[in-house]
Amino acid sequence: MGSLTDQVVAGYEAAADVLIPRYDGLNPTDILHPVLDLIPQHPVAALDIGAGPGTTAVWLAEQGHSVTATEPCAAFRAALSKRAPWLTALPDRLPHLAGVRSQFDLILVSGVWHHIVLSDRPAAWRRLSALLHQTGLALLSLRHGPGPTERPAVPCDTETEIALAEAAGLSVTRRVDTGSVQTGNASVGVTWTWLSLQKAAAP
Repeated sequence: MGSLTDQVVAGYEAAADVLIPRYDGLNPTDILHPVLDLIPQHPVAALDIGAGPGTTAVWLAEQGHSVTATEPCAAFRAALSKRAPWLTALPDRLPHLAGVRSQFDLILVSGVWHHIVLSDRPAAWRRLSALLHQTGLALLSLRHGPGPTERPAVPCDTETEIALAEAAGLSVTRRVDTGSVQTGNASVGVTWTWLSLQKAAAP
């Protein structure tokens, strides 16, 4: 099993025709509401990891940010490129993101972490920390609850993830527990924890 399993990617590919309009129907400000006020008001270099069809990545770009997106699902990347051909979209995935070479002022990891197997999470946190500028901000959501069988959701224990983040040199500056904005997920008890993280201050 890899960091983002072939089964999960295949599941997204198979359901892309249904998922793309569903995701495009979501308002990024609703999804990001628990951390929306933390997004910089001035233009910054932003990385959207697991950008899907680009709904939020395009919204970030419309706010003036310089956005790089990563997305392993080819159908989602095609949809993103069609709607925003000027936006850089890479086929990379955590924990490696080998094609991403820069550091960023803002990193968004929304609806992704539950697809990373437990054994890969320490490396994923270290990579996230390495990609974050010293004064940058990472915004990450943890999913709690069941996932579709074709796109398995690996459990996310918030305290464990915070400990891994701290071991990677990050510090949590906000934690918000919230419901799901997707009615289907909410109906089966899916909830989320949003974390905002910065580089930990040197001792």
